[in-house]
Formats: sequence, C-alpha cells, structure tokens
Amino acid sequence: MLRIAAGLGKLLVGAVLALAVLLLGTYFQVRGALPVYNGHLDAAGLKAPVEIQRDKNAVPHIIAGSLEDAAFALGYVHAQDRFWQMELMRRLGQGRLAELVPPALVGGGLVESDRTMRGLGVYRKASDSVNALSPTMRAQIEAYAAGVNAWISNEDQQFGLELTVVKLLSGGRYRPDPWRPADSLVWAKLMALGLDGNWRAELLRLRLANKIGDDGVKFLIEPAGESRDSTLSLVTQAVRGIDLDRLYRETDNVATRKREASNEWVLSGAHAVSGKPLLANDPHLGFSFPGVWYLARLVGPGFDIRGATSPGSPAVVLGHNGTIGWGFTTTNLDSQDVFVERVDPTDPNRYITPDGARSFGVREETINVAWGDPVTMRVRETRHGPVIDDFIRRTEGLPPQGHVLALQATALDGADTSAEGFGRLGTAQNWEEFLAAARRIGSPMQNMVYADTSGNIGLIAPAKVPIRRKGDGSMPVPGWTGEFDWAGFVPFDELPRVYNPPAGLIVNANARLVPDDYRHFISKDWAEPYRQRRANQLLREVERHPVYGMIVMQADNLSLDTNDILPFLLRGTARNARAARAHEMLGRWNRFMLASRPEPLIYTAWITELQRGLLADELGASLFDALAAPNVPLMVRILRDKPGWCDDGGTIQTETCDDAIALALERALDWIARRHGPDMSTWQWGKEHLAVHRHPLFDRIPLLSNFASVRFTSDGGSQTLNRASPSYRGNRPFDAVHGAGYRGIYDFSDLENSRFAMPLGQSGNMLSPWARNFVESWQNLSYIGIGGTRAETARTAIGTITLAPPQR
Repeated sequence: MLRIAAGLGKLLVGAVLALAVLLLGTYFQVRGALPVYNGHLDAAGLKAPVEIQRDKNAVPHIIAGSLEDAAFALGYVHAQDRFWQMELMRRLGQGRLAELVPPALVGGGLVESDRTMRGLGVYRKASDSVNALSPTMRAQIEAYAAGVNAWISNEDQQFGLELTVVKLLSGGRYRPDPWRPADSLVWAKLMALGLDGNWRAELLRLRLANKIGDDGVKFLIEPAGESRDSTLSLVTQAVRGIDLDRLYRETDNVATRKREASNEWVLSGAHAVSGKPLLANDPHLGFSFPGVWYLARLVGPGFDIRGATSPGSPAVVLGHNGTIGWGFTTTNLDSQDVFVERVDPTDPNRYITPDGARSFGVREETINVAWGDPVTMRVRETRHGPVIDDFIRRTEGLPPQGHVLALQATALDGADTSAEGFGRLGTAQNWEEFLAAARRIGSPMQNMVYADTSGNIGLIAPAKVPIRRKGDGSMPVPGWTGEFDWAGFVPFDELPRVYNPPAGLIVNANARLVPDDYRHFISKDWAEPYRQRRANQLLREVERHPVYGMIVMQADNLSLDTNDILPFLLRGTARNARAARAHEMLGRWNRFMLASRPEPLIYTAWITELQRGLLADELGASLFDALAAPNVPLMVRILRDKPGWCDDGGTIQTETCDDAIALALERALDWIARRHGPDMSTWQWGKEHLAVHRHPLFDRIPLLSNFASVRFTSDGGSQTLNRASPSYRGNRPFDAVHGAGYRGIYDFSDLENSRFAMPLGQSGNMLSPWARNFVESWQNLSYIGIGGTRAETARTAIGTITLAPPQR
C-alpha cells in the first residue's frame, strides 16, 4: 500500500511539474510575442516614410503622406496587435478552419462551418469583388495587404500562442499565407451574411410549419392583422425529403447567425448645449476576446480620420474625419431568399426553370482536416445561387425526382462594390459626397446617420434592396415558376433617406425604419421597439444635451419591455409566500437592469420560464431551443389572443394562462434558489449576468480559459440601451454574450472633444498591458479621446515606429 501511495505521489508531482512547465512555456511564448512599439523598418511598398505614434492607450496615430501609405501602416499595426484574429477571420471566410485546428479540440463544428462557407462560395465572391473596385480603392487595399505582409515576412516573427499551438499541431508545417486583397473583402462578406438577410430564419419557419402548421407559423412570426401570400403548403410538400433539422443545425456558425442590434442617434444644434450637432453610436455584435473593433487615427494631407477599424480591413468603419461623422445600425434588410428548385425528372443533372430545363453548375471542393481525412463536397449552382442542401449530403447517385434548396443573396454578388463605398465615407466632406460613397454600397444595409460641422444632420440606408415579383421573402418559395423571382433593385433615390428633419432628431435602434406607406418592402424582421422608444424618450426629456448626456444615454439600463408584460405577470394572486415576495419586489421595482439588484434576475428568469411553458410543449426541444430568447411581444400576444397555448400538453389537466404564469415563477425561483440560496434579498443580477468575452480557441481549456477569456459583471439586458443580451442557453443562460463592442460620441462644435470607448483593449495578446486596459473605464463610463497634435501625442506616446521605403 505504501509503495502504491509513493508511486501515486511521484505521479502527482510529475503531473504538477509538467503543468508548471506548460504554463511557464505558455507565459514566455505569449510574452515573447508582444509587439515592439518602437523602432524603424524598411518596408517595400511604401511611397514615403510613415510615422506610427502609439498614444497612452496604445491607439496608433498614423502620420502618412497619402491614404495608400496610411493603409499600409494600418495593415502593419493590425498585424502587430491582432494577426491571429485576422487569420481566423479569413480562414472562416475561406472555409479553411478545419485544416488549422483539429475540430475535436474546439468542440467540433469546424468541418460543418467550412462546408457552409465553401458551399456559399464566400471567398470566391470576395476575390471577384476585388476586380470590381476602382483603381484608387484597389490600390489602398493592396497597400493594406502589403503592410500586413511586411509584418508577416519577418523571419524571426513570433505569431503568438494561438498560432504557435497551430504550428505544433501541424508538426511545424504551419506558416501564414501572404495577405491578399480578397482576405480584406471577406470581412465585409461575412458581416453582410450575418447582418442582412434571413435565409436560416426561412429554414426555421419551414421546420416550424412541419410541426405546427401554416397558421401557427404566421402567428409566431408576424403581428396579428398583417397578411402575406402563403405558399407554405406547396413548399412543405416539395421539401419533404430534405433533412431541414440537420441543414439548420450544421449551417449554424458565427458567420451565419443573425445579428441585429445597435443604437444611434443624432441631434441638430438646436438640441445640443453647444449649438452644433451631437452624434452617438454603439454597434452591437457578439462578445469575444479580442473584440471586433480596433481604434486608430489616420492623418495626412487632406485627411484626419479617427474611430473604429476592424482588423483585416483598411477602412475606418465608424468615426469622424474632422468635418463629418457617421454611425451605423443594422436595417435588418431581407436580402436573402431560399428558392425551392425542382430537379428535372428525366435528368438529375438538370433543374426546371420557366424557360425549360437547365444544367446545374457544378464545382468540387476539398476540405483538409487537421488530424483527419480530407472531406470532399460537390456543390451545385442554380440561376438563383448555390444549392444549400448540398452542404450536408453527397449528391452522387441521387434519384432524378425531387427538389433542392438554392440561396440567392446580395452578399454573394461578385460584382459588389460595398468595400469601396464604406472606404469612401472616411474622405467625404459633405452630404453630397457622403451620398456618393453610399451609392456604392450593396450589402449589408445599414441605417447610416450623418452630421457635419456646418450643422447638418441626415440618414441614408443604402443597399441593393430586392424587388420581388411576388411574396415578401419571409418563407422559401418555388423557384421553377419564375413568379417569385427578383425583378431588380430599388433605385438609390428611392431608398430611405432624411436630411435636416424639422424635429432635429434622428434615432434608430434596429426597430422599424420606414412608415407603413413606404412603397418598397424592406423587412418583416424589425427589432423589438423598446430601445428605440427609450432613446426617443430620453432625448425629448431634455431641451439641450451636453456630450456627457450622450454617455449617460448609452449606459441607460431601463428595460421598457417590462411595461408590456409585468401587468400580465402580476395580475394574478400569488400562490405562496415566496411568490408573494416576488410579486411585491417586482411591483416596487424601478425596472432598471442593475447588476446589484435581485429584481432583474427574478424578472428575466420568470419570462424565460414563461416562454418555455408557452412554447416548449408545442414545438419540441430542438425547435424551442432556436426560439429560447424571451420574445415579450409574442408572449403578450399569446396571453391576450391565444390562451389555448397556455395549456401544457404534457399534463392531464387544462392549465390557464394564470396557471402558466404562476408555474413559470415557481420554476424560476427554484432555479435561482438552488444557485444562490433562499434569501431573495441577497440575489444579484450581476452574479448570473457576466459580460463574457470568450477566446475562440482557449475558452474550453481548463486553467487557460480564465487566462484567455475576459468576464466581468454587467448591468443591462436584452432590451436596454446598454445592451448586454444573454445567450439563454447552457448552464449559465444569463451571461451576456452580445452587446456594444464600441461606443462613439462626436461633438461637432469641437471634434477634438469627441469620445470613444471599447470594453477590452487594443491588443489580442493575452499578456499585453493593452489587452484589457479599457475594462475598468468601460464599466465606469470613462471614455477616451483620440486627438492632439503630433507633438502633443509624442509627449505621452508609449512608442513610435517609423516605416520607410528601402534605400536604393
């Protein structure tokens, strides 16, 4: 026995030593990859020397003689701070993630993601779009790529722990490919896939139709009183042989998930203390480490552009240029349609069109898999686009009868010039030039607010908006008849636009953009109106707003959805003492989603359980999981108009809506008590509501997860201006995974007084002092400035790099 114990002791000591060596090696690997912010580099591709001053927050101020040289330097600093993030982004778009990391190490899903991206042909379309750019814009994107490559090409370059692990897993064979212009355009394609369109929502609605029928789907997806052409019966019969559940599940990845939330408002000088416009914007995307955005300033002859860039792209996406400023929210344009194509019954290599049978276009794709065998796939193309059910099955030997699903999407247009439009915004000097840049944008459709130092404000929502011959794009439609085809796009001059409105206010938070009498169809999927309503409310409460008032608004935590559903929740009599206490607390609650309070936790758990009680038995586990996020307008409609849905089909007795509400409260209180004890006064929303910025590679690895990912307590919720939306899944369903990753406030009386904020930091290196340096200031609403003269920045700079053309 003693011998065994001694052996176990040695084994334990050995394991501890091995772990210590691993952690020590990890530390030095990460530490050794920290970029140097001082020095000089001869860099081929530059026209003239460039100076990069890093201010005290590690924000680069790039001083260049031309936009091309500024783009070169931006590529260089992006690579310095975020290259592994850029590598994952372009690999996602290329459909080459599975060859980078063994799928088993990150929980699987990489092969499915690659199949989807290859099937959609995202990278092919990005490569085509490079050729659609003007010579000037193409030169900037090529200069950006040259800047990235100047960093990559250093023979002694350390690529950080993430790519070192990749190199070890590949047996030392990994070396980054050179950066290409198409790699930058992939970012825009991926954003368009997630921000515009609804193709996976159409698949979900087909799945729902199979479960609850046409009328049930109509009730779930649209307010009562709205009508549309119904083709459900025809379509559901046609796709009976397609595994819709698997197709929906396996096409779910970070690029295809719908993302819809952001806030923006712009005030004319009449509503500002300074007498000049104020513009506030905070785009919302999924949280991650590092974040999506990267602050930068580009300065040179005729330009001084400041704001948020995205590593991998040469444009300042959001910000101001000393004369104008701009911000975005997502319009939720329906720019993607699923067409049910009929296969030619006499020849499986052809499909039926209004003009007769036509051959499928066919291409072969091979996906290399780390530690696994290559995966081959055969993708067919139709006149509408790729056959999406080919992503999940082999097409060889399929029977000649049947149907397939094809996707048409503006994001997959190879002639797209959106990158040029977004790039030109930064150099526009007035409304007319802003519109000229917007005219080049095809996808994604954004509600773009505008202000300038002359006192003008405006909004334009540019995009290629499909004009459908029939239907509204909310459901898959027959493709063989031609009656549902696109008949063109809405003319630019008929797109939603406003300039210097009499009220002097423009607000959008993804809710309905256009009035009911707008003649063109934009979307059925407007966001719930609560954030937009709250912003309007706050702007009208004060006659003239200061800059700090915009910061307070961006951090507002009042959740107006409570006004709609709390009267239903509290209308019945509490059925026990604990429920009575919950009723009392929520009845007195000020409805602010504060981390320190118990009421937001009780409320969120209650409506989550209520939605489960209303829908889970009707839909089944798989379908309910796709609709797990509480939808207050839907629940109110059920409680008011469909009381039959309150009955639990799994019990003998018939439950009323009051029963469903009471049972949901009991389940919610039980769940919280198991985790936090019975004393409701000690419960806190923040203990269950952490803002979780997960590392995409290391979050699942014990010990390394806490080192790599960032978590901190957060106020807010799904419907607050300070959006911090939970996932509603897993063992921590209320952790926030979606919200603001950037906040900007631009003061047009003095643009030097503009304010910028991000939740994490500039660096993607876990040990960098600039990886998490913004967390505390983000929580304390302490924004930073990006300004000053060259000499002023130099006095507090943490480093200066000069890049210069090689001496001949």
